[in-house]
Amino acid sequence: MRLNEKKRGPDLHNFWLAEILLALAAALVANQYWVIDREHSRPPALLIVAALVCLSLAAGVGAYRYGIDPGITQLHRVLSQLSAYVTFPLIGLGLLWGRLGLPKARGKRAPAYGVLVLVVGSALIVAEAGSLPPRLVGSLFSALGLTFWLLVAVWELIFPRSLRRPLALILISGALLVILAGAVVGTDATRVLGVARMNWFHLCLAAGALALLCARPIFICGRSESE
Repeated sequence: MRLNEKKRGPDLHNFWLAEILLALAAALVANQYWVIDREHSRPPALLIVAALVCLSLAAGVGAYRYGIDPGITQLHRVLSQLSAYVTFPLIGLGLLWGRLGLPKARGKRAPAYGVLVLVVGSALIVAEAGSLPPRLVGSLFSALGLTFWLLVAVWELIFPRSLRRPLALILISGALLVILAGAVVGTDATRVLGVARMNWFHLCLAAGALALLCARPIFICGRSESE
């Protein structure tokens, strides 16, 4: 959720709307997974909640930065970097854990908290070690999480257990949109079809987050809903 510094200009205030949409999308999906854990006792869903809360918080602060107060730029950068480290690893691990249906996936939240601490801690340790640039650390962790996301979605597409094939396809599309956002769209202020790449980036992330709604049966059912 960060703008390349070389492309700062008078259009900064135009970025707030896409950030707001991303923040709302992530918060909506986080709420849905929170309900899943509360009503069905599925601790892996908490990993997705934590991931999307982090993403929503970073985007919300970004909207405030671009729309109201540029003075919180440093806070926005810190939250964006944290989101880059943990959001997609937590989503990927949550989906994989839910799909595998491990015995500890029900009832007890301690393993989910342990995974959360492990992911955040390992990302921060690698980043602080200084052997790799922080941006590269974020890219590597995100790539790992997106790999798990795609693995689960393709797994459900080929061997459906909890998802109907259309839902699996939407889940795959969501991961591909996130990959497209990071690898192709980028976050500068140049325009594509009249819209800044920065805004396309956040809209792709928002669509990817919403695609996670299609993964809810993985956590709810525990039995096949496929045709």
